[in-house]
Amino acid sequence: MTQLFYSMRAAAVRPDAVTYGILVNGLCKSGRVEDALRMLDGMSGSDSDVRPDVVTVNTVMNGLCKSGRVQEAVTFVEERMRSVHGHAPDTFTYNCLADAFCRAGNVAMACEVVGRMEREGLSPDVFTLNMIVAALCRAGRVWAALEFFREKRTTWPEARGNAVTYSTLVQALLRTKNVDVAMKLFHEMTEEGQPPKKTMYFIMILGLAQAGRLQDACSMASSMKKAGFQLDAKAYNILIGGFCKEDRLCEAHEWLGKMKEAGLRPDVYTYTTLLSGSCKAGDFLAVDELMGKMIDDGCRPSVVTFGTLIHGYCKAGKIDEVLQIFWSMDESGVQPNTVIYNILIDFLCKSRNASLAIKLFDWMSEKHVPADVTTFNALLKGLRVKNMPEKAFELMDRMREERCTPDSLTIEVLLEWLPGIGETNRLNNFMQQVGCTAPKRTTT
Repeated sequence: MTQLFYSMRAAAVRPDAVTYGILVNGLCKSGRVEDALRMLDGMSGSDSDVRPDVVTVNTVMNGLCKSGRVQEAVTFVEERMRSVHGHAPDTFTYNCLADAFCRAGNVAMACEVVGRMEREGLSPDVFTLNMIVAALCRAGRVWAALEFFREKRTTWPEARGNAVTYSTLVQALLRTKNVDVAMKLFHEMTEEGQPPKKTMYFIMILGLAQAGRLQDACSMASSMKKAGFQLDAKAYNILIGGFCKEDRLCEAHEWLGKMKEAGLRPDVYTYTTLLSGSCKAGDFLAVDELMGKMIDDGCRPSVVTFGTLIHGYCKAGKIDEVLQIFWSMDESGVQPNTVIYNILIDFLCKSRNASLAIKLFDWMSEKHVPADVTTFNALLKGLRVKNMPEKAFELMDRMREERCTPDSLTIEVLLEWLPGIGETNRLNNFMQQVGCTAPKRTTT
């Protein structure tokens, strides 16, 4: 692009303001803001026959903001924009500056920039409003964001709020469990002539389901259909998951039926959610049926599916079924991850089968699956119950070699075990090697 520009000049074809604008924009987008600044200075020089327009000047200023050079952008606006380049800052200029401060987490400075915009007689627009509202929500100041919206929608004629404003506020309110206020704002949006889009309905269904307001979530799904939008697989999965979480499996299966009636195929997330609910309810006959349907539907179980099954059968104490599922993972082409090994090792240790747990731990290493502190803690607890200190010492060495930092549970297990069998020195050496300080034990 730069070569073409200089070829153009060499051929005596004079570039105009549009040519320079394209070049400056390209340089800024490529991260070459210094080159863009030099180009702008050349346009503003006394011997230049092409003066930059306000769009070109704002492009360079925005380039500074986007590259994280916010203070330089402020200096550019205050000291160069008007005096050197001949243009006063406009709404776009101040919006770019305020947005840069918002992205840096400095909402106070962003508000100061907006205040300066107002003092100079410029009208903030809906982008200004949405920018500050979003920044306040990101900072966890949801009520301040709502108050800002309420105040500015009356004082800023160009910024009464749009779908983005309402969506940002509703999402933040739902995330902070202010469900009733979110519902009120959702209905206000409709009354203000801003019909909710599909995304907004989805946000409401998700938030209501997560808050346990399943009846409201179902009503919202019905409203979504009446508005002409079809629920997708994700929306059905949210509702199914909500009912499973509340142990309302019959209603979860009703929504599964509705999902199929709508012509949507249940995916791995759908089946995994239902399997989790059935395991939680202890209905392992339903678990077998669901697995059969899952396979018949051509839906391949994921590592999360296997983890759900192993966790469910472990809680029920069904060791044979647990091991059968675990060994079947290899046949399914799904490799167990650290979480699955941890669940199984912990279960075996609690079942006083530390020897098999150790074998699994060794196999885990052979398969290059990383162990974490949870793995070591489960094994150490199991070895303490079986009083196998030599094996525990091997594990402690492995922890040190693999740079696995002990947590409070590790220290608690070792403190309650090793001093009692005369291995205080071994414990102290381990603590020093891994950079931990054992808490002093007091006697009364």
